[in-house]
Amino acid sequence: MNSEGLQKRSRDTSEFVHDNDPTQQKYVAKAYRKTTEVAKKPGVPSLIVACALPLAAGFLVSMFASPDQWYKNLNKPSWTPPGPLFGLIWTFIYPVMGLASWLVWADGGFQRNGFALGAYFVQLGLNLLWSVLFFKFHSVTLAFVDILALGAAVFTTIGAFQPVNHIAANLMKIYFGWVVFASVLTASILMKNSRGGH
Repeated sequence: MNSEGLQKRSRDTSEFVHDNDPTQQKYVAKAYRKTTEVAKKPGVPSLIVACALPLAAGFLVSMFASPDQWYKNLNKPSWTPPGPLFGLIWTFIYPVMGLASWLVWADGGFQRNGFALGAYFVQLGLNLLWSVLFFKFHSVTLAFVDILALGAAVFTTIGAFQPVNHIAANLMKIYFGWVVFASVLTASILMKNSRGGH
């Protein structure tokens, strides 16, 4: 290729790069913003932390607040799930709960979704408190009050998650269904043992 051809090609490229076409500039700016958003997107480490946090917290609480002889002696309805099943269900629900929180956190963090994430942590605290009240302090009454508050907190969390990420809200609905079942079970145990001083 001769020198004239190289110079012409250089001029053509220069004109393309420095094109002042508003449409092209708009496209470039949009692509840049999209690339920046992807670069700032939380990755796998934060996802692992979000899923592991409630699971680890639940495990730690279960170490000093777990079913004992007192629980075995309670009058329970015939449809009470066996103990191992509870563990399996929570092993599934806690990471799902964490995934839901991560999806919301990934879309703006606490700065944008402070209320939604705050509601999430409130319900998590009430969740862990239930085991302490029920298994550690043997108070079915306080545990029942706690799980009612938990249900309200989870419902609030779902409502706060919905406009941010509908998948996160749907994941929390699975959890909410289990909380409703646990509330009915706690109420049944309370009624069956109210005369026994529990």
